[in-house]
Amino acid sequence: MKVVAVLGSPHKDGPSNVIAREVLRGAKDAGHEVVEYVINDMNVKGCQGCGACKQNKIDCVLQDDLAPYWKDLHECGALLVAAPNYCSQINGPMITYMNRHYCLITSEGVRVHPGIKLIGVFSQGAKDNYEAAEKAYDWYLRDFQNRDMKLHAKLVHTGKDAWDADSDIMKKAYEAGRTL
Repeated sequence: MKVVAVLGSPHKDGPSNVIAREVLRGAKDAGHEVVEYVINDMNVKGCQGCGACKQNKIDCVLQDDLAPYWKDLHECGALLVAAPNYCSQINGPMITYMNRHYCLITSEGVRVHPGIKLIGVFSQGAKDNYEAAEKAYDWYLRDFQNRDMKLHAKLVHTGKDAWDADSDIMKKAYEAGRTL
């Protein structure tokens, strides 16, 4: 199975990226193919609301670094999205990425095969107030679930949690990837 990962942290070795890569290690160990996109290294435009996708029932027509992603998304069996929490919300580049999925819903339904397994990895610096942030994480994941994706795992790192190789969250991350 192809696993597509979209990593949203501008910090290459920040917790959301490191934890997401542990999910990917588990997926690779289970024999899955992994394709990784790092939003911070890409030129990704926001949805223009042009309607070309709706009129023609096609993927987004914008010519930016997400162009190859659409093919991978249609071929994948799992999608991993990872993002840090900035100001009680998913960081801006990952919201821009999420909005680009507008092209996948038409009046006739969803234009991606149903049942893609969804994994969300989120990290917040706050050590408490997880409940308030959890609403943002659930809101974000729900946008993908509205496109017939099925939540496989949601991993949340807080400022009080360790994220070294032997930590609980890294063990859960590896297992989430291995059980895809």
